Amino acid sequence: SSGINAEYGGKVDGAEERREREVLDELFSRHASLLHSMVGASFTDPPDEGAARVHLFGELARSWGFEGDNTFLSYTFDLPSGWCVEDNATIRGTTQRSSIRKTKSGRISHYNHPFELTLYHNPTEDSELGSRPRLFVEVRSVDTWQRVRLEGYGYVTLPSTLGCHTLTMDTWRPEGPDNATRLRRLFIGGTPELSDVRYTHLPSNYHNHPDHKTLLGKFGFRTVSSGSVEVRVNTVQQTMPSYVEDKQRFKRVALKDKYGRPGVQLGLLDAIETFYKARKRLENVRTALQPSLSRLARNVATEQSIIKKWSKITNENN
Repeated sequence: SSGINAEYGGKVDGAEERREREVLDELFSRHASLLHSMVGASFTDPPDEGAARVHLFGELARSWGFEGDNTFLSYTFDLPSGWCVEDNATIRGTTQRSSIRKTKSGRISHYNHPFELTLYHNPTEDSELGSRPRLFVEVRSVDTWQRVRLEGYGYVTLPSTLGCHTLTMDTWRPEGPDNATRLRRLFIGGTPELSDVRYTHLPSNYHNHPDHKTLLGKFGFRTVSSGSVEVRVNTVQQTMPSYVEDKQRFKRVALKDKYGRPGVQLGLLDAIETFYKARKRLENVRTALQPSLSRLARNVATEQSIIKKWSKITNENN
């Protein structure tokens, strides 16, 4: 067979090369404009390294165990030091009134009141270690005479782990010192109330007390156990990964930032570490066996050649 070898020995003209570069630049520019029109550019910048942005999507689902009918909830998010929200964010609200529904499991009121909140966490020297925002709730009821009664106070600490959570909040209400207070609650709706709902967790002047680190005393304050409130919340967290030079270590740190639960972190990191070790051992074995495999292939080829020649000689003799 014959073949033709062609070789180009000319040079590309400068003007032609410039035109080609301009065509490519215009092509890339149009492609970037197309992507920009499809995706847009209204993205929020990620938080600084060491800070976090936490998105809360949830609802005040239902309540049960309260005495009054036509209950409604008033809620407030309390942010400790180091946490903040956007200026126009809603951190308090009130649900609609819900009539009591009698079921086999008790007297239940359904609200399904949604809330959505974006929090920013930037730890400072004054912030408490591991402190999380809290959700405070007041439960009230309205009777047929439009008299409003307090049914209970309660709070929950928002979870630190990511994902969906169902939280149950047990409540209580203050009780008067005598029967006159109970009769007032029954007939005219007047009940003792807290001036600051945060007292359900810590009093507002708690940190001003000289012994606040070792003593929390609420003795003498009379309360009555009330019903419970169910809260569903989905937590999503955005953080900047801790950048390091080693690419393998960077992947592990990025996965650690992505999956917040310790159990998931441990399982993923162990699996990745085992995979890299196994691949490294396989590469070492392949490198060590390469010369032996090459010699074995040459020996097999030589033996096959000898067998073919011997077979040819045998056939000629026959």
